[in-house]
Amino acid sequence: MTRSPPAIFRTTSFRLACVGAGIAAASAVVVFAVIYYGTMVSMRMTLDGTITGETREVLVNGSKTSLSVIESKIQEAVTKNEHSRRIFYLVANRMGAPVVGDLDIPLPSLGWHNFNAPRKRPFAEGVTALRADVIGLPGGERLVVAVNSTVLKHLDALIRRSFVIGFGMTLLIGLAAGIEFGRHALVRVEAMGAATREIMAGDFSRRIPLAGTDDEFDRLANTVNSMLGRIEQLMESLHAIGCEIAHDVRSPLGRLRESLELALRTDDNVVLRGSVGEAIQETDLALNLCGAILRLAEVESGIRRASLEPIDLSQLLVRLVETYETVAEENGDHIVAMISENLVLTGDSALLNQLFANLIENAMKYASPKARIVLRAWREASAIIVRVEDNGPGIPAARRAEALRRFGQLDHTRRTPGHGLGLALAAAISDLHNATLELEDAWAGQRRPGLAVAVRFQLPVSSARYAPLTADKRAQAASRLS
Repeated sequence: MTRSPPAIFRTTSFRLACVGAGIAAASAVVVFAVIYYGTMVSMRMTLDGTITGETREVLVNGSKTSLSVIESKIQEAVTKNEHSRRIFYLVANRMGAPVVGDLDIPLPSLGWHNFNAPRKRPFAEGVTALRADVIGLPGGERLVVAVNSTVLKHLDALIRRSFVIGFGMTLLIGLAAGIEFGRHALVRVEAMGAATREIMAGDFSRRIPLAGTDDEFDRLANTVNSMLGRIEQLMESLHAIGCEIAHDVRSPLGRLRESLELALRTDDNVVLRGSVGEAIQETDLALNLCGAILRLAEVESGIRRASLEPIDLSQLLVRLVETYETVAEENGDHIVAMISENLVLTGDSALLNQLFANLIENAMKYASPKARIVLRAWREASAIIVRVEDNGPGIPAARRAEALRRFGQLDHTRRTPGHGLGLALAAAISDLHNATLELEDAWAGQRRPGLAVAVRFQLPVSSARYAPLTADKRAQAASRLS
């Protein structure tokens, strides 16, 4: 049975380190080849030039130089170089026997040669390598001129040895780095796996530990932790929603049962019709609650994000105010609109209409009799701000977060019809449009009651995308709002 390699050798970090070591080793081979051949060729050319010069000194008349002149020149050169022992000469007859010179080697063939002396028999003191040129003479003899190349031999060995050591160290360092990186990655991955298993077991408060190095693992852990925080929040919200739905639906269902039970027990048609009417009314309340929850879920899921397009928010708000002015007058309320022109953004016109309709209706519902509602909209730097103010009792700062959550009806509003989803839906629509919704004091610093709901739409840097709409676009926006 084949055994799989240890986990550390299967990590991506180990493989990447090995690949890096391989690339470094390949680069070292290329650099070595360039340095090695460049150095060796340069030094060999220098030695060959010396040999060629000495050969010309011996063959004063070229190939026509007589043997006696050659012997004389060699004797003179040998005597001259007796102490340096850098250049060697040899003239051998047709049989290969030495005629003159100070070199004792087997006669090689014509051309260039490299000779290495036996370990215990150097050519001369400190001379263990020669570079030689063998030239044929007219009488059948051969002339050998050689130069001491011991330095070249030692340099060749040094470069080769350095390459082997450097190449080996590169591979060892790469392998060691791969093991260390792999071990580090394995520890981090196992920590993530342990945290994930605890989360799967039901501990949604568990988070992936950070090493504090701000590396790719920390960045990934931060992203995953943010996701886990969002999941934990959604789970808590889901639990709360279940409890709130059970609480809010229980009352209309209880009243529905009472109405149906009364209708079952009576024979009076008037009472029967009244009971059925009440049952239908309670059923509508439950259906409206379900519909509101579904709309909120649709907005929070982001499904409507694909329908975002440039719209004229100024025109949308003006038409909305015109619609509610009639209702406000009937109730004795007053709506004031201060809306700047050409407030253009990318959004869903139907959802934005729902957002600001909810805010206006909340202001009309909870403000004092003869409410005064002010809707302001203006552009500020790279943002569009819409603010709905009223002169109602307002919401204490400590309880504003509660008012924004689902079913967040405060105690003094429990008697008012509704399910506490208006502001939650408005906040969800704002979030879909990358906007922020905040509850503020309507008359800060004036000691007057009132609530202001501010929605801030952050615009992109590019102004071209948010240029004023053309007449055709305005007509299309108007038709969608009508």
